[in-house]
Amino acid sequence: MLTGDPMERRLVKSGIPGLDEILGGGFLNGSIVTIGGPTGCGKSTFAAQFLYNGATQYNEPGLYISIEESRRDFFFHVSGYNWDFNKVEKEQKFILLDYPIHEVDQILNQYSAIQEIINTTGVKRLVIDSIMPIALYFHEDIERKKGFLRLIDNIRKWGATTLIVSEDMKPTDIGAIPESIYGVESFTDGWISLFYHYDEKKMERTRFLEVLKMKGVQHSTRPYPALIDKNGIRVLYETAKPVIEEKPKPPVEEKKVAEKQAAEPQKPAKKTKIGKMPASIAAKLLEAKSKIMKKSK
Repeated sequence: MLTGDPMERRLVKSGIPGLDEILGGGFLNGSIVTIGGPTGCGKSTFAAQFLYNGATQYNEPGLYISIEESRRDFFFHVSGYNWDFNKVEKEQKFILLDYPIHEVDQILNQYSAIQEIINTTGVKRLVIDSIMPIALYFHEDIERKKGFLRLIDNIRKWGATTLIVSEDMKPTDIGAIPESIYGVESFTDGWISLFYHYDEKKMERTRFLEVLKMKGVQHSTRPYPALIDKNGIRVLYETAKPVIEEKPKPPVEEKKVAEKQAAEPQKPAKKTKIGKMPASIAAKLLEAKSKIMKKSK
């Protein structure tokens, strides 16, 4: 259940080129979305860009809760893009809370403290990067699920449109639905997957983005190529091509098609019509026939 008026359907634009078109306009206001994918696919870049675009393009302050990296590391990594997080922080449109791993329990237990920060600064966008330290805080699977439910409930009360970064397990086969290591996507409203496709002919990997789930939004269900440059992530919405190329039919299938065609009744060939014979040729044929008949007598 989303916060606010249940009849209100305000869309929050990500500002990421190509993504809002895929989402049918953007994220539902107040929704919680999992950003999944393997290491190095651009999950943290995606999340940071979502907050930066909110602060600079839509005047929506953002809160980044970092658990895996320190404040210093975060600012160092985003310095490679055409983003000025120092500027938006001074303008109070960006707030970074970095929690050491041994203080993960505070995110779950200090609900009111984070709520106060959100209310005071008017935060509209929130990122939790990543879910792994929170998941590891619980030793049993059942306790982890209860912890996720409590976390999601707290986030809904905070009222911000939220991205939760999560790492995926290695897919079992081509075309299989990905699955995060701890299954947090089962508790969120949406799920966006970033992944690589390896082209054996070109011997290179191409980054793709796919929206696997987005409650209440009519979204595209196909994967799209995505690039990362100095401006962050952009999705090639207009130039999208299928990820998996169609493979030729195996010999067994070709043999079955040939046998089927052989078993079908063959239509009789059409007789070729010969035009009327010229009179001169007909006369010569009659003359030759007459000579043959005389010799035979």
